[in-house]
Amino acid sequence: MRDARFHAFQVIQGFYRYNIRLKFFRDQYFKKHSLSRNDLSRTLVLTNEVVRWQGRLDYWISLYLDKPINKLHPSVHNILRLGYFEALMDKSIPQHAVVHSWVELAKSEIGVQFGGLVNAVLRKTEKINPTERFEDQSLNAWYSYPKWLFQKWNKQFGETKANQLCEYFNKPSPNDIRLNGDKGSRLAIVNQLEKEGIELVPSPESDRFFRVKTGMVKVLNNNQFKTGLIHAQDCASGAVVELLDPHPGENILDVCAAPGTKSGYIVEKMKGDGQVYSSDISQKRIELGNESTKALKLIIQWDCKDASKDDFPIADRILVDAPCTGTGVIGRRTDIRWRREEDDIKSLVEIQSAILNHMAQFLKQDGILVYATCSIEAEENWNVVESFLKLNDNFSLESGKNFIPNNWLNQQDCLETFPPRDRVDGMFAARLRKK
Repeated sequence: MRDARFHAFQVIQGFYRYNIRLKFFRDQYFKKHSLSRNDLSRTLVLTNEVVRWQGRLDYWISLYLDKPINKLHPSVHNILRLGYFEALMDKSIPQHAVVHSWVELAKSEIGVQFGGLVNAVLRKTEKINPTERFEDQSLNAWYSYPKWLFQKWNKQFGETKANQLCEYFNKPSPNDIRLNGDKGSRLAIVNQLEKEGIELVPSPESDRFFRVKTGMVKVLNNNQFKTGLIHAQDCASGAVVELLDPHPGENILDVCAAPGTKSGYIVEKMKGDGQVYSSDISQKRIELGNESTKALKLIIQWDCKDASKDDFPIADRILVDAPCTGTGVIGRRTDIRWRREEDDIKSLVEIQSAILNHMAQFLKQDGILVYATCSIEAEENWNVVESFLKLNDNFSLESGKNFIPNNWLNQQDCLETFPPRDRVDGMFAARLRKK
């Protein structure tokens, strides 16, 4: 029988085999296979959490192997990760049922000869207290992060803050929604959602964003979500657009923009008057942006462009939502921690700098450019902006004090959220004016 365990195993297999984004591979899998709502929900949980806790799970598994864990048959390794997660970190299923289910799946999907190994190693979970760290277990393995990233955060933020980051990102990320319209219409939407059994609270530092405590599936199926009155967006991401401060009648460029969540908020701020030119280097992501734009009837013109070298129209404002390591959204995208390498930061900084320097020429005099990332790495954020300002004396840094919550501003008055403190995604943005 093909249940959630079977589907989770197939998704995990593909993710580790092809080393592509977990969400992308999983979405493609779901399109090809018909799952019940319960199986789909359970598959989402299993795949997200096994990838999130890979480091801790692998440490536990390695305790009971007579050879290095990297010598395990890859499919056996994945079944043990899934089984160890269910047995030790998901208390909803009896341990004996977990062992039996994964042993049977191993026999049917890998081969009968592997059943004994899976059975023997899974039964060792009875010896483990999942809430206590072993004496010889490193902190990065306990928190389940690659060693290089854990060490980098300790150096950048200090031990206490680094541990706070790890703990925060290991919890499910909050779900924020943005409500269109004036204060009265937003209140009406809130009242309607609450009548439908959706529990909402105001998002941190915002009256336009609301945090969904329970009922996110109902929100996504709500007609007002489908018609564009409700958007799923973290409020720190929304603050990037608020820092840009779009006005009606302007021409605005949003580069590296797909699938267009920030573009949609820009259009709302412009009250439908003006033109938004959104672009991305990925044609597939452009298609996603176009689909959303047409469905919601937004004034957005999409183009497939390379923001580091292609030509663009002259604009009143430009948003550079730069490609980055994404370490500020690790809680939301659990695979980032394992798919990033330390050298990625250097290569991305080169791309970010190239994009920022190239796009600056398409801004009108006295225009505003906002450079933003969803990274919490200093190299990708202030360092890029500081280098740009040294090379471009016709640009100046402007304070974000009049546009976004002061609690989210750093020493340079740029947007810089710290997730454990601010309870939002890690986001950076600098507001630059062309003299």
